[in-house]
Amino acid sequence: MSSVVIYHHDPIEVDLSTSWTGLCPALQSARQVKITEVTDRNVTALFDYARPDAVITVDGKPAVSVEQTRMNPSGHNIPQRFSSQLWAAELGVPSILYYPEYARRTFSDPNVRYLQVRVPMAQLRVTRTFEVPTLSVFWPTNSRTKLPETGQAAHREMADLVNSLVTQASDLKSIRQLPEVKRALERMGQVVAHYASRYRPNRSVRRLCPEGFSSAWVPTGVSVDPPEKVKLLETEAFIGSFAAYSALAGWPAAADVLRRRSLTLLLTGTTNKDGTDSEHPWPGYLTLIDVLYARSDGGRRPKDRAVNLVYRLPVPVDTFLKRANERVPPTATCIVDTFADLLWLGGGVAGRPLRGDAAASALLTQ
Repeated sequence: MSSVVIYHHDPIEVDLSTSWTGLCPALQSARQVKITEVTDRNVTALFDYARPDAVITVDGKPAVSVEQTRMNPSGHNIPQRFSSQLWAAELGVPSILYYPEYARRTFSDPNVRYLQVRVPMAQLRVTRTFEVPTLSVFWPTNSRTKLPETGQAAHREMADLVNSLVTQASDLKSIRQLPEVKRALERMGQVVAHYASRYRPNRSVRRLCPEGFSSAWVPTGVSVDPPEKVKLLETEAFIGSFAAYSALAGWPAAADVLRRRSLTLLLTGTTNKDGTDSEHPWPGYLTLIDVLYARSDGGRRPKDRAVNLVYRLPVPVDTFLKRANERVPPTATCIVDTFADLLWLGGGVAGRPLRGDAAASALLTQ
């Protein structure tokens, strides 16, 4: 008999008496362990971008990584979780993001919010690229209250999918053919088609790409643009805006790297309350923008891009450098240092990676 373990962030989220886990026959005898106490590198390897809410292992090997939330589906809580799913796919581990397709936030707020459609779009692209199921499963919404369902019986779809992934964990190829996985992917496609037309064109994108990004086309004939927080620029024009750096050591080489691609996506993040790092969801959103818009077809690494990806954050360069070279860099710092072709920080710019780079102190500053 296989040994199954559920590593969890919050015990209530995997409580057999109340959560979807209680509907999974394969989990009834599973051992439960706090995810902060895990030491097995097979599991902790999944934490390298961001730690998920739960990981289920079979005989010591991860069978599925899970993120789940009942929060506002249109808010920042959803895209910030994308990075952990991307990393799971890179490691060959199926992953699920369990959240409402639509819901009210509270009883006092009558307005229904809808999902951020770029999330399932990016998940579908990850699934095609890595041939690993990277899924959205939609937390049921009560038809009367328009709030997320809390009764255990409502979560049968999630339970059946996880049960199948756990029982078939030894054969990744067969996992992609599971009826439950196929249904989840089909449902994601339906949701994308339904909501894609709600999104307004991004003016900077349509100025340079009148038809939008081909990677973000959906079968209904619509291309979903990045949000207005993201700007698409001609690379030469972007480099020209840093003319003051032209005589500084390192800038010519950084500019030459950017010139390999004619277009550049610029995402501007906001700082945390301490002004030392990125606020959520921007690091996770950076990974989503990379996958959905910047990556070449089939690109498995951040370097496999058709378009540059620059991240702007008004954190002092010295502060960012110090955090990037801590023994264990903060998650947000690590993600943006991994994914940005160029970091535009307070007082200067820097090529990545900064972590472990003995010459990283030679940042371009005025």
